[in-house]
Amino acid sequence: MYTLKVAWRNILRHKRRSIFAILTIVVGVANIVMFGGFVEANYIGLRESIIRSQYGHLQIHQKGYELNFRQEPNQYRLSPESAQQVQALLETIPHVLITSRRLEFTGLLGNEKTSRAAIIRGVDPDSEALINSALTIIEGVDLDPDKQEGVILGEGLAQGINAKVGDRLTLLGTTVNGVMNAVDVEVVGIFQSFAKEYDDAAMMMVLENAQTLLNTQSIDTVVVLLDDTLALPEVVRAVARESQQRQFDIEWIEWFRLANFYQKVVDLYNGFFLFINLVIYVVVLFGISNTMIVTVMERTFEIGTLRAMGMRRSGIVTQFLTEGIMLASLGAILGIAIGIAFTWLINSLEIMMPAPPGSSKGYPLRLEYVEEIWLNSVSIVLIIAFFATLFPALQASRKAIVDALRHV
Repeated sequence: MYTLKVAWRNILRHKRRSIFAILTIVVGVANIVMFGGFVEANYIGLRESIIRSQYGHLQIHQKGYELNFRQEPNQYRLSPESAQQVQALLETIPHVLITSRRLEFTGLLGNEKTSRAAIIRGVDPDSEALINSALTIIEGVDLDPDKQEGVILGEGLAQGINAKVGDRLTLLGTTVNGVMNAVDVEVVGIFQSFAKEYDDAAMMMVLENAQTLLNTQSIDTVVVLLDDTLALPEVVRAVARESQQRQFDIEWIEWFRLANFYQKVVDLYNGFFLFINLVIYVVVLFGISNTMIVTVMERTFEIGTLRAMGMRRSGIVTQFLTEGIMLASLGAILGIAIGIAFTWLINSLEIMMPAPPGSSKGYPLRLEYVEEIWLNSVSIVLIIAFFATLFPALQASRKAIVDALRHV
């Protein structure tokens, strides 16, 4: 307790220098808190956009689908009975919010003037509308199960063939028997997802009409949406356990294994965050080191006096280390408080950001409250303070008493 009191008095005695050191830490930690919150918010936003516009949380397929569907898609589809059994299984698992059937294939979509290759997704309109909550209908309406001929086009695809809501188009595809087939469709809506690349080629239609085009009753995928993304590992374990017990010949793919774009963004942001953290922590290191070195120089006579009065070298080191850690603690706590305050302020302003590269939609600027970053920043600042103070503290303790007392 005595050491703490003396350290506190020394901090107050050198107010200007102490304030400089504390401000350096405050600015650094506050920036880490805010930038870390920004990065986390981007992770969450991108993750949920991908899940709720393309992949769902989990996709169930016939066993062997992932390796072979490109070469032999018709051999690795779920029969109507298998799909029904899989959906019944999923309904018994906690955290499963909804399931939906899909049939995906490529086709040629066009009118009398032009045509383009498209990625076609046959879906159950009602359940798919809940899964694709991040999909925005910018013109027209969503799919209606009672309107079998209705389709919705990605914005880029619609522009590519100059299609508008209400236009009649022809869709060409290949049946499971290898025969060309065609159906007439009507554009009922145009959509935007998070990814412009997807919007440039994607079309959705009612599942039954897609099955008619391909002359099949089978599907590719049962898509699963959960009530909590963090529950995915638990759900995967349950699916593995239940499918083994019931001897279902299925496999599953988690959303992040499909989302290569997400992984690249995470790697990029992690690199930025690491670099910024390193720069800030180096500044903090030099700020604390500079403060303690100057403090030792100015208090050389005081150190000599304390040594002459019987204080051990370890006592001198402990005293300076206590001061450095107290400065770091004050700066880190204030930095976190200010970072949280600015996070709340920025979130309350609801600032809109432009669409990032590869995306078609802007998003509101939001910062997350990430307790892990707060704890890590405090821990790292305290470790930095310890080592930044240790060297000048050891130098101070090694000064000869006579030389220290002679210092002016």
